[in-house]
Amino acid sequence: MTSSGRRINVSSGRPLEPLAHYSRAIRVGDRVLQSGTTAIDTEGGIIGEGDVARQVDAIIAIAEETMGKAGGRLDDVVRARLYVTDIGLADAAATAFGRRFGDIRPASTLVAITRLARPTQLIEIELDAVDGAKENAVRISSGKPTEAKYGYSRAVRMGDTIYVSGSTAMTADGGVACPGDMYGQTRVALETIFDAVREAGGAVEDIVYSKSFLTDMSLAPDRRRAMQDALGETRPTSTEIGIASGGLIQPEMLVEVEAEAIVGAAKTRQNFFSEGASEAPHGYARAVAVGDVVHVSGQTAGGHAGLAGDWAGQYDQCHRQLQSALEQAGAVMDDVVRRRTFTASTGERNRAYGEGPPWFADSRPSSLGCTVDRFDDPAAVLTLDAWAVKGARADIEWLSVAED
Repeated sequence: MTSSGRRINVSSGRPLEPLAHYSRAIRVGDRVLQSGTTAIDTEGGIIGEGDVARQVDAIIAIAEETMGKAGGRLDDVVRARLYVTDIGLADAAATAFGRRFGDIRPASTLVAITRLARPTQLIEIELDAVDGAKENAVRISSGKPTEAKYGYSRAVRMGDTIYVSGSTAMTADGGVACPGDMYGQTRVALETIFDAVREAGGAVEDIVYSKSFLTDMSLAPDRRRAMQDALGETRPTSTEIGIASGGLIQPEMLVEVEAEAIVGAAKTRQNFFSEGASEAPHGYARAVAVGDVVHVSGQTAGGHAGLAGDWAGQYDQCHRQLQSALEQAGAVMDDVVRRRTFTASTGERNRAYGEGPPWFADSRPSSLGCTVDRFDDPAAVLTLDAWAVKGARADIEWLSVAED
């Protein structure tokens, strides 16, 4: 991807988008990104209350329309993330997803979060597509029969980018390795990721991004130690999310890790750290840049400058930290093309949409927001991560499905 690629922002006409400064879908170069989307109609009503399969179908229909407005196709989706509000919904949600994506099989992650904005919202889905992926992507299979049913691959390579599905310590017979052992389960998940990256033609040193979902945050130090031991000197970005116990598809699972690699990054990557490089001993970088692409780790503020418990204050501080990380990497805030905000269950939003600093009013990237259990810092009520494309702020074309 290069900064010369065109940028298109698409509005779906739903009222929250302009208030919260995001687009329902965007194109940047040859990629089309769908924001985290729930089954809400243009009047703000919930589609398919109580029926997660209907909600999945509604979300896919919204995505088909808005991604299509940006010139994208569902058939070119290379990554999907499904956030359900109850892990008991996982099979029905994944089966409904697989009915549309069974022949496409993007890399996928499915975890249970604490809640969405309304109790009747059961699932939020975000999608990444790359032009021509249906015909040209290389899909790495785990050999499990659930891949076709649920519509996913172990990994997908499109061009130089390798997208790796959320990986756990699940064994070939459906059990879970290393019960009760966060370090052991993390190492098993990472070996699955490493094998997929190698099979797709990459190397461990090419991994630039990771996100981990933990069902027991008290064991987070063991996860970090496992990441550091397995990755050696490689420092991808990292976002660490605490989800409730039982938030993965098997109750014995403690962690799920997803990753992304860029083939050749080992030789060209630039890793960036905060002052004092506090991230390095924990096995990750503040930001990683490869060419025009910049990934930024999850930013938390916690008790920074007396902000404990202050959602709005932490939100702004996280954005200031994001801005600083981007500047280190040679990018600016309006180059961000996807941002994600995870709020802890103890956090209370204390500022209405549209109030406060207009961080992305001029660029409106794709976005996701949901509530999870907690973070490692008990004073932190949110974490924010992002990825950017240098130059993506230039010459944005603004479209709306309402124009059709």
